[in-house]
Amino acid sequence: MTTSGRGGNVLGAPPRGWALAGWALLPLRLFLGVTFTFAGLQKIANPDFFSKTSNNGVYAQMLQAVRHSPISFLLSHLVEHSTLLGWAMALGELAIGLGMLLGLWGRIAAIGGVTIAFSLFLSVSFHTNPYYLGSDLAYALAFTPFVFAGTPVLSLDALVRKRANVRGADGNQELVVVTMSSVRQICNNAAPKDQCLATSAACSASRCPVLREPQTMLARRGIDDVARRQLMLGGAAAAVTAVGAVATAAVVAGVGRAGTSSTSTTTPVTLNPGSNSANGRRIGKATDVPVGGSATFTLADGTPGIVLQPTSGTFAAYDAACPHQGCPVSYFKSQDLLVCPCHGSQFNPQNGALEVGPAVTGLISYPVTVINGVLYVKV
Repeated sequence: MTTSGRGGNVLGAPPRGWALAGWALLPLRLFLGVTFTFAGLQKIANPDFFSKTSNNGVYAQMLQAVRHSPISFLLSHLVEHSTLLGWAMALGELAIGLGMLLGLWGRIAAIGGVTIAFSLFLSVSFHTNPYYLGSDLAYALAFTPFVFAGTPVLSLDALVRKRANVRGADGNQELVVVTMSSVRQICNNAAPKDQCLATSAACSASRCPVLREPQTMLARRGIDDVARRQLMLGGAAAAVTAVGAVATAAVVAGVGRAGTSSTSTTTPVTLNPGSNSANGRRIGKATDVPVGGSATFTLADGTPGIVLQPTSGTFAAYDAACPHQGCPVSYFKSQDLLVCPCHGSQFNPQNGALEVGPAVTGLISYPVTVINGVLYVKV
């Protein structure tokens, strides 16, 4: 729609700007849809993500987040429900991704995307420095345009709206380009001083009663019936999509568990720590840490640590939290590296020094002493 003459809405949104935005936002919508669908399926396929004993699970990540998050007072009460929250996040990401890809209940999917991304920002990446290295805030802002514009083009929402309108008294409503001068000729309601006789205001597209949004035009012609049809059709489409998503998730989860090997590049040993003493914190027996391997232990505040025995009788211990966004690192014996499973940061197992980013610092190291076959770390 183009406008001309005085009184045009210079700074405001153009008429039916939501439809124009729908086309402009298609690449971003595709990216967000694919990314969140993949993220949800990836979590569902990984049984370790839901395990409270896994160093890479949501439980360990939440424990780390409690240490630094500005909402630690809330997270500390949710840690015990980490498995349930993990499933909610995985299925939520899958639903949001499919909603964006299919354009089904687009605004609700976008609100969900903002909620999850901003929650991750507050709990995981809030202290990322500089802030623009953290992706969670960027994802939250990327969903924001869809909260306002929805998914009006190439979407199931558009199809549902069209079918509901065709079946109703309003008929098919499609966006067409009409110049403001043509509207004035048809309307014949503009006074010589460019005043609209119908509204007693300046004649402009932003105020023209002829160019109101379809919802306003329907107010006198059965908007309740059309809205009811949209709700029923949209609900039916959502139900079919949900059944397909659940079936897909079940298959992916089954394949993920069937493909999980009993062997791992990380030695699956967890030490049983004891209380603090003059020698430091007791973390377990030296014989429980294999030569050339690693074992995990728990720090006094409940967060994970990792201890290695590179050669017989030589030990090194570190805070397992990656300095980038707090994911617990694991030792990969085949590569002789400590690796963050979330974003790929790599650290030297000899001294914890950073080898590969995106982390910008190395791991926090702890002195280790062996007394009567028992390991102690000084935190």
